Amino acid sequence: MKRRQLMTWMCGAVPMSLWPAHGGHAQSPSPSSLPDWLTEAARRMDNAAVIRGDFEQIKTIKGFKKPLLSRGRFLIARGQGIQWLTLEPFPSTLVVTRERLITVTEGGVQQMDARQEPGLRAVNELLMAVLGGDLRALSKRFQVDGALLGSQGWRMTLVPKDEALRRFIARIDMEGDRYVQQVRLTEGAGDESRIRFAHHSSTSLTQAEAARFN
Repeated sequence: MKRRQLMTWMCGAVPMSLWPAHGGHAQSPSPSSLPDWLTEAARRMDNAAVIRGDFEQIKTIKGFKKPLLSRGRFLIARGQGIQWLTLEPFPSTLVVTRERLITVTEGGVQQMDARQEPGLRAVNELLMAVLGGDLRALSKRFQVDGALLGSQGWRMTLVPKDEALRRFIARIDMEGDRYVQQVRLTEGAGDESRIRFAHHSSTSLTQAEAARFN
């Protein structure tokens, strides 16, 4: 799978995240270097070891009148990775770590190793910080603009600093409170993905969930 296919996966039928502050090599900006509102937004977010919930994703593709709709469940295990379980329209499971990307469908299992695919590790880390709400890590790679909403909420717009990344991602709009509640990702080509998250909870990994990371 080439980098373009990876970015299409990230922006499309299955979503994204980014996560260097929880194990990546890049160092995040220190709290003192962040704007006050961003520091406060990071403070408001839940840093539980495991966060799970439901998602609904709508992807609009240029040239297609009808958007693509998918629903399912997600799981974020800090320090380990993300599991994205699509239930509709077709069942599939996708597991993302810094080192691997694994897809499980009715057709079988496919696995990619970051050591064999240039750029995969960076894409995986990017995937893990958006869903994980790692705002300090995001500010390392994106120009961040936003504001606090009331006593608990926040919103922000992320524009990639790197020109190469901007060819794939034009901007990311995020909104949340203790958790990331919704993400809108606009691709460089003009396609758009809107993802809503609901029913968040913090519970330990089951045996089956832990086994998917190994």
